[in-house]
Amino acid sequence: MVRTRIHLKFIAGSVLLLAIFFSACSDDYKQEEEPKEDLTNTVPGRLEIPRLTGDTVTYKFIDHTVTYQGKTVHNYSMEYNLSLRHTRWVAFTACGLTAADQVTRTNAWDDDPQVPEDKRTERADYSGYDRGHLVASNDRRYCREANEQTFYYSNMSPQLSDFNQKIWQKLEENVKEWMQDETLRDTLYVVKGGTIREDQVLKYNGPHSVPVPKYYFMAVLAKKGGSYKSIAFWLEHKKYSEPYDLQGKAISVDELEEKTGIDFFPALLDAVERPTEAVYCLDDWTWKNR
Repeated sequence: MVRTRIHLKFIAGSVLLLAIFFSACSDDYKQEEEPKEDLTNTVPGRLEIPRLTGDTVTYKFIDHTVTYQGKTVHNYSMEYNLSLRHTRWVAFTACGLTAADQVTRTNAWDDDPQVPEDKRTERADYSGYDRGHLVASNDRRYCREANEQTFYYSNMSPQLSDFNQKIWQKLEENVKEWMQDETLRDTLYVVKGGTIREDQVLKYNGPHSVPVPKYYFMAVLAKKGGSYKSIAFWLEHKKYSEPYDLQGKAISVDELEEKTGIDFFPALLDAVERPTEAVYCLDDWTWKNR
């Protein structure tokens, strides 16, 4: 009888161990099949905003809003580097409301009230360069206040005139066409910037040693119904000869992430983000300027 009890206890113990083992394996398998979305340093409900650095000492997340037609509208956002006095990126959306052209250029040059006074730039910091808009004045013409905000110095980058007023402007004109193309998008999500990483800077300029980016970039995501398509651009900061071959500057969002170290559109579900950012198709986009 004693032996039988011991034997039964042994069998029961073995079954319990096997149950624990397979339960653990089952949990591991489930985790591999259904990985959790990584929403670290993302802004809830804001698909256009790249993943933030998480460094709140060096960087300040700035969200500019306006009141338009009785609603609070997110005009554009940025992650501003307080020590370099240059933003890491700017981001905005375009839909029927914000893509409209209701006002003209305001030329309302001003300091950004959300940037601490001792971290701002001044006109002399752009000596020898254009005060190049990152969010273009032409991108925000749905109301006067929205356009005025594009003239904040925090939205400026030192750009060569032959770059800012030529190839970069032509690319921006294309993006503006996409912003207003309702057959392409319900919403267009746009991220722009100039590189400020030490190995991607041409020089430091002006009394505050503002970085002059070596490259400028854009990442664009179009949502139409339940489908998405994306395209990105990477341009060396220099003078270009015509024809500009904008299509030749196109790359995938994945490639742009590798070049910049920025995670674009992280709030997309991974199952959507991976295939959408891995490829681009030139024929998906209309080209005012090629």
